[in-house]
Amino acid sequence: MLVKIGDGKLFAEIETRGAELQRVYNSEGSDFLWEGDARFWGRRAPVLFPICGGMKNDSYTLGGKSFHMPKHGFCRDAEFTCGRADGREAVFYIESDPGRKALFPFDFRFSITYAVKDASLEVTYTVENLGKEEMYFSVGSHEAYACPEGIEKYRLEFEKPERLESLIIADNMIQHGTVLVGEDVKTLPLKYGYFAVDALCFRNLKSKRISLVGCGRKIDVSFNDFEFVLFWTKPKAPFLCIELNCGTDDFVDTDGRIETKEGIVKLAAGDVFERKHAMRFSFKV
Repeated sequence: MLVKIGDGKLFAEIETRGAELQRVYNSEGSDFLWEGDARFWGRRAPVLFPICGGMKNDSYTLGGKSFHMPKHGFCRDAEFTCGRADGREAVFYIESDPGRKALFPFDFRFSITYAVKDASLEVTYTVENLGKEEMYFSVGSHEAYACPEGIEKYRLEFEKPERLESLIIADNMIQHGTVLVGEDVKTLPLKYGYFAVDALCFRNLKSKRISLVGCGRKIDVSFNDFEFVLFWTKPKAPFLCIELNCGTDDFVDTDGRIETKEGIVKLAAGDVFERKHAMRFSFKV
């Protein structure tokens, strides 16, 4: 089922499968989100839960037991319930059930709130630990923004000067060592060569706002408390993903325990975890 929200200037359409954004567009009908052409990549903006990235052999252990977990978790293919949709805001949620507990043995409720405010789209992730034991998880965003002219006509602008030192990802695993993309960088012209192997993955950036700028359009992505920021695309694809993640792929020499997974969040019984990010879209920049 498709749910539409908007404020008369900006509109968003969300599919209940995966609670995934399908379109973000303005009152003139200009689209900002990638269209999901399967020749390049068939998804648009999957939500990552209960892990971000891949695990070695798509599995992990907890309490001596082994569990299977697909890359980025099961949320992106789950059917969400739309708990509320009131014109400018919509809330979607999933909960643990026997099928999900076979992959992720915790009692939880995971909610996603989309809200259009002042021509911006705000996204809130809420994780509730409904069980009696500590829960281990990651959560993250994966929005793909349209770059119809190709990404090399665009640039990234950082709120603060950054030492851009990327973790090395190969075969869905973090390798040891890093690649220095640039020192004291505020503007990074995009090149497909950056993504020849996989994503650029940066940890603990100083910036809390990153802008995708080019060809008369600007997309500001603002956020707090996401440890990892990734940029990703496919060869020659007309989109760029800006991923905001609490967690990332396993390291190549992982011990396989979910408790020690890089960036994993540990949530006490009965506690609630929340993360937010927002997107503002504009033309004529």
